[in-house]
Amino acid sequence: METYCGLSFMFLFCRHPLMATCEDSHLKFIQTINNSFYFEETSSAPCETELCSDAFRRHEPPISTWIQSKDQKFLVLKTSGKFEFEDRTDHDRGQPDCKFEIQIYQDSLCNKYQSVMLYVCADGEKMMISCKDEKEVCPEPMDPKVLKMIKAAEHKALFRWKLISTGKYKFESTMYPGYFLAFEHVEDMPCLHKLILRHGSMDEVDESGIFYVNKCSP
Repeated sequence: METYCGLSFMFLFCRHPLMATCEDSHLKFIQTINNSFYFEETSSAPCETELCSDAFRRHEPPISTWIQSKDQKFLVLKTSGKFEFEDRTDHDRGQPDCKFEIQIYQDSLCNKYQSVMLYVCADGEKMMISCKDEKEVCPEPMDPKVLKMIKAAEHKALFRWKLISTGKYKFESTMYPGYFLAFEHVEDMPCLHKLILRHGSMDEVDESGIFYVNKCSP
């Protein structure tokens, strides 16, 4: 069993988000074991927060991951500018086009699910998974350092993620509530899957909308 302890950050959940002083519950990242992420809840303590209603604040640092479909294909940003799933060898999965950073945001509304942005580095730019409409997603250059605070209830590149079981997650768009990241077969190319948005619910069991998220190996 391999353990990585290189990450250290805190999640802050306010029980009274509209007050300047609040009682907080913290989740502290502990380690990854067998590519699963583990957090520990710490004791509550009073704190001060500058968050306002309908806002998201970036947390450091992002987590470097591989994102896979149920048949173990890797999510990749293709040179065509599309997000697709494909088979990768041990060597090829080390390429930057399939290493996705997951940036976690603190939600001022204390939503039940954490909010995240997902991006991959290409040609020196950070390309976010961004909602084009209720069906399509596309890569869009954005700098998470600039997006330190999002003063809105939604954002086209912000998703709520839910842990389904060990290493398995669903991602719901904050821009289009009720629409989730999913994959579908590419016509005439059965070896490829395309990343899309699909209508559903957090509790719905839809294998096409469940992703395997694993921490990248050193």
